[in-house]
Amino acid sequence: MNNRHRGMGERASLPRPFPKLLLNQKGSSYVDLIVKTLVVITLMATVISFLGVFTTYLNLNHMCRRIVRVVELEGQIAEPVYDVFNRLKQQTGLSPEMTIEDVAYCDEQNQKIQLRDTFTITMTYSHAFTLFRPSFTAPVQIHIPMRVSIAGMSEKYWKLPE
Repeated sequence: MNNRHRGMGERASLPRPFPKLLLNQKGSSYVDLIVKTLVVITLMATVISFLGVFTTYLNLNHMCRRIVRVVELEGQIAEPVYDVFNRLKQQTGLSPEMTIEDVAYCDEQNQKIQLRDTFTITMTYSHAFTLFRPSFTAPVQIHIPMRVSIAGMSEKYWKLPE
């Protein structure tokens, strides 16, 4: 080994186990760079594909908030509510199911909600997340269920005949 005198903190150098010819690795940094670049591109593509799920959920949440606001202002579940719902479906490209829950109608026939009575609108949707799209068969997808529930309170007073 190395017979020279070593001071405190110095390490002895170990002999190389391989001949100098085997340690010549010209171009290995290029291969390393290519592999790292492929990994980064794959990770970025995965993150970008997951953004579609979050965008769909935000659109569903926006739709539900808008419908709740229309019901609050109208004070009833009527034609303007369904008009806004259909327009939002066309704008976003989503087709959720809408249900009205926890509501006490003061006029059951016209579905009128009295001032300060609460209601809940729930929208459910199943987003198809595509894992990959082979050319010879149908795409491989995962269906992600989404559900948004928002409570509201009527802002319209209805004077009902007694």
